[in-house]
Amino acid sequence: MPKLVVLSEGLTGRAHELKAEKTTIGRVEDNTFQIPHPSVSSHHAEILLRGNEVLVRDLSSTNGSFIGDQPITEAVLKPSQVLRLGQVEIRLEADPSSTTKTKMVLDHTQIVPPGIKRDELDQTVRVPAKPSTGFEKKSNKGPIIFISAAVVVALLILLVLAKLLFFSSGGT
Repeated sequence: MPKLVVLSEGLTGRAHELKAEKTTIGRVEDNTFQIPHPSVSSHHAEILLRGNEVLVRDLSSTNGSFIGDQPITEAVLKPSQVLRLGQVEIRLEADPSSTTKTKMVLDHTQIVPPGIKRDELDQTVRVPAKPSTGFEKKSNKGPIIFISAAVVVALLILLVLAKLLFFSSGGT
């Protein structure tokens, strides 16, 4: 039985077997496969099993559905292909008992032996770079700046209080 496996950081390990003829995917709980991520719409897409094919249909989502770099409204998803819903990447894994040959997806750099040309690497599927959409991790410098400013202000207050106490006590 084919299954969807989430590849994106923070959601890694989530998986859903495609048992039913129709599977809905989205951020809210009433979906068959819930993916609680801000870039995924409430009701983002649906997966339809049509014989041996897995059909993906976008449900007018805000951030779109993509297979590879191609935006889709409806398309066939093949084993080992990566479906991206918003910024969440999901791979379709084929039934291990099926006789179809699946391709290996490389998530990192591959060591290529000398003499092998790029077009001869047909056993791999290239995962495209993600375009920027504003859901990237933000800088965490705000708290450091705030704490530094608070320490400087506290030191200035202590200095002023010390001078006031020194002069009011008749110090020389």
